[in-house]
Amino acid sequence: MKLLLSLLLIGSAVVSHGQGRSKNYIDLQDAVKYRDSVEWLTLRDQHLKNFPQEILMFSNLKYLDLSKNEITELPANIGELRNLFYLDLSGNQISTLPKGFANIKSLHNLYLDYNGEQNLDEDFDVLSKLPLLRVLDIHGDSIRSLPSSIGKLKSLEYLELSENRISVLPAEFSLLKNLQILYIDNNKYFDLSRNLPILSQLPNLKELHLEGDHFKQLPPQINSLQSLEYLYLNNNQLQELPKEVFGMNKIKFIDFSDNKLPHLLLDKYRDDWAPTLRMIF
Repeated sequence: MKLLLSLLLIGSAVVSHGQGRSKNYIDLQDAVKYRDSVEWLTLRDQHLKNFPQEILMFSNLKYLDLSKNEITELPANIGELRNLFYLDLSGNQISTLPKGFANIKSLHNLYLDYNGEQNLDEDFDVLSKLPLLRVLDIHGDSIRSLPSSIGKLKSLEYLELSENRISVLPAEFSLLKNLQILYIDNNKYFDLSRNLPILSQLPNLKELHLEGDHFKQLPPQINSLQSLEYLYLNNNQLQELPKEVFGMNKIKFIDFSDNKLPHLLLDKYRDDWAPTLRMIF
């Protein structure tokens, strides 16, 4: 479940640029006929093996969906799409972003999930040159560790790292001072105790997804996340919550459904905290 805050960030491309103001082309040849007016182009699941060069004709393109194809690389001059705001490359086989990608200065939302092994260190160097990049999705990419260059993505507000194999975040992760929403769920390797000192340095972190991470207990230091408002712990193996959870100053919502908490304890949590804290169990 994604709360309103998540939806606002992910959907900001649609809200800000409004699909209703221009046609969403789903056929490339049709779009070529009107190349100067093309702002929205969706070529999802069209069995593309290469990036169509015709796309570079669309100088006013803002929204591009190439998800679920078989593209292995992007053209070096992709930076010619200078007005691109939203780019979905999920479900392809792209391992490296070309240096010219850094010229897409207007890019706000980027989806690279399910692309397999990626050269993240080089990619983050490229992405760090995008001043408006707010949303990055790299979940399901078989990532075992993040390079220190992740700290260069200063503008990030939403980061999805779900379904990877990350154990410990680099210290430079704490430099993501604008990060508001973090998904690091369905990752049984994630060591929350070791990562809390890093996460606690994120002053704007409001929403944290840890569902399906095989946690048997939460460290008391969870209360170091003092800016957190929404916490997802569902589908773990928790038998209780440390009292420190309820001492988090800004917490509004906790989902700890599908755990192993006994009903008597759930009733106590509800009776003690339900008036001020919304809980799902």
